[in-house]
This record gives sequence, structure tokens and C-alpha cells, in this order.
Amino acid sequence: MGVLNEIFAVKRSDNSTQLGVNGIFSFADFLSYSSTTATGKSSLTIASFYNGVNIIANDIAKLPKAVYIKDGESRKKDDSHPINYLLNTEPNGLMTAFDFWRINIVSSILKGNGYSKIHRNKTSGVEEAYEFLNHDDVRVFKQGLKLFYRYKGEVIPSEDMLHFKGFTLDGLVGVGVVTFAAKQLGVMLDSNAYASEVYSDRGVGYGVIESDKPVHPDNKKLIEQGFSDKMASKNKFKVPLLDEGMKYKSIQITPAEAQFLETNKNGILEVCRWLNLNPHKLKDLSAGTYSNVYQQSIEHVGDSIVPWAMMAEQEVIRKSFEKNSNRYFKMNINALLKGDLESKRNYYTAMVYAGLMTRNEVRALEEMNPIDGLDEILQPVNMQALSIAMELANQQKNGDSSK
Repeated sequence: MGVLNEIFAVKRSDNSTQLGVNGIFSFADFLSYSSTTATGKSSLTIASFYNGVNIIANDIAKLPKAVYIKDGESRKKDDSHPINYLLNTEPNGLMTAFDFWRINIVSSILKGNGYSKIHRNKTSGVEEAYEFLNHDDVRVFKQGLKLFYRYKGEVIPSEDMLHFKGFTLDGLVGVGVVTFAAKQLGVMLDSNAYASEVYSDRGVGYGVIESDKPVHPDNKKLIEQGFSDKMASKNKFKVPLLDEGMKYKSIQITPAEAQFLETNKNGILEVCRWLNLNPHKLKDLSAGTYSNVYQQSIEHVGDSIVPWAMMAEQEVIRKSFEKNSNRYFKMNINALLKGDLESKRNYYTAMVYAGLMTRNEVRALEEMNPIDGLDEILQPVNMQALSIAMELANQQKNGDSSK
């Protein structure tokens, strides 16, 4: 580590490039054209966006995680491996494993990257803790085919950093979804502010005061000011008195303004597209039925959660195990498919009858202890392998010919 700090203490050489600042694409084009610029934090004040980010992060955080040993075609859990405790229970003394995974995924979605430093035993090199680092305090540098991370003056090599990336344009650093969605999220923030103004004024909005008699210019200002002060008061009973035959005529909101107030409803679908979620996950059941909601739930796992899980699995594997190691890290996606009991029962039955799973493997998925005698693969009596069928046919043929 000392050598690395010395390298980066001197003036950077031409072959050391900071990433994520002036990359292939300029992000100035993605700045919001609305009066409000959406940021990572302000975007979370939009209910649908907050809910979507929270759903993805929670789904990854609640998945069962384990280290496995692969021996030929067989696999078994390696419960004694030290990173099992870090990834499932307590990655560091400050947070639980659930919080660790959730904050890393939230950071990956909003900022594009989730950084966690790997603390290793100085003697054995065994991983002892994972420390989550604030995205804004980390700088990424590329030198040759290696990445280095600078965090508050410390230089961390790639092998000591878990780097969870969201959408990326170069494969090296991620780009937060807010960077691209800032325009639409900014419009949604503006629509929230506009709706708040409309409802705070009890729908009175804009209007004019008409009079059948001529009014002196000085009196006009007094009437305007008095009426405005009365309507702007916090008292919900706003009853101004107009005399001299004056009448207040409200200017109704235009169709365009009314449509603007519907932006949040339409914005749910846009948030779904940005976060790759089905509408029912954001509590929009306008086009949902019992059957298609369940199908969409399965699609949610495959299209939305599996990519995040695979990204995290591969990052842990390449940072925690040797290249030719027979160990690997896996998240159990099946845990997200436990909602429909009838469909789950049919799935398990089909898998057992097809000989793809043993009954004890099914019990393991349900966190149940194995039972003696249930490790044998079952096969329906009316089904058999083609080779066995051919052998029986030949035996029967030979038997008939010998008679």
C-alpha cells in the first residue's frame, strides 16, 4: 500500500487516467431543462421513484447468500468460509448484512457505483470486514489494465475494493440513473410543486376583478393589494368583500395545466421504464389482473433482480477467490418466488417427477432439514430412459426369436 501511495503522490503520469469525470460521453447534455434540477436526494421525494429504488435494494438485500464448493457435478455449501458471516450477518461493526447490501444497491442505482473496501488480516490475508464508502469520496483511476481507488488520501488497489456498478458506458465506472432521468424527474418535481401551490390556494388560482364603474388608478392598486392579501392569508376561510358592483372572475386552468397536474400519474410508467420495473411493483394496478400480476412478478425477478444479483455475485467471486478456485458465491433467487403457494407446489412437483430435484433439495429451498431416504431421484413408472427402453425391446425381440 505504501508503494501505491508514493506512486499517486507524485504528479500523475500520462498513463494514469481518472475515470467518471470526462469520459466518453459528456453528461452536460443530460441536465434538466425544467426549472428544478433532479438530484439523487431530491428524486427520492418522488414517491414512485423512492418506492422503485427501495424495492430493488430490498430484494437484493433479502436474498439468501452462500459460498458453495463445486466438486465435479456436485455442489455443497461451505458454511465455514469466513465471508459467509460477512455477507449474511455482519460485514462490519456498524451495520447488518441487510443494510450493507441495501446501501450498496441504492448507491449503485442513484450514483452509479457502490464502493466497499475489503479489510484483510495482515498476516493471513483473510477478509475480516467490508466497509461501505461514500460514493462522492471515492475517485477511480485506471493505469494500464488495473484500477485504483483514492479514498480520502488513501490509495486502494482493485483487489481490495468491492465495486458494484449500475448502468455503465465504459464497463469501468457506473452512471447513476438520475443522470439520465434528470429531465423527467425534474418535470415531476415541478409538477409536485405546482400541484402544491394550486391546492394551497384551495383551487382559487388566478382571476380578475371586474367593475361596471371606472376606478381611479390609485384605487385599483389598493383593491388589488387588499384582495391579494386576503386570499394569501393562511386562514382557510377566505371571504373578501367587494363593493361598488365589483365581481371576481376566476381564470380557469387551461387543459395543458390540467394535464400537467396529471404528470405524476403518467410519471409512474416513466419511473418503471427507468428502473426496469413492472407497474404493479409501484402499486399501479390499473392494468393488472390476478393472473398477469403473478406473471409480472416472475418477470420482475428475471428482468429486474437477476441482473443486479449476477453483477454482485461476479464482483464478490473475482475479489474473494483465486482464479482457479472451486468455490463460488451465489444468491438464491428462488427466495423471491415464494408468493404463490399453488404455483410453487406445482413447480416442485414437476421438478421432482422430472428427476431434476430430490425431495431433500426441495426441503432445503424451504429451509427445512433433510430426511433420510429422500435423496433418491424419483422417476414416474410410465417414464424411462431411451437406452433402457431400447435394451428392453432388444431383450424381448431376442426372447421371441429363441422360441
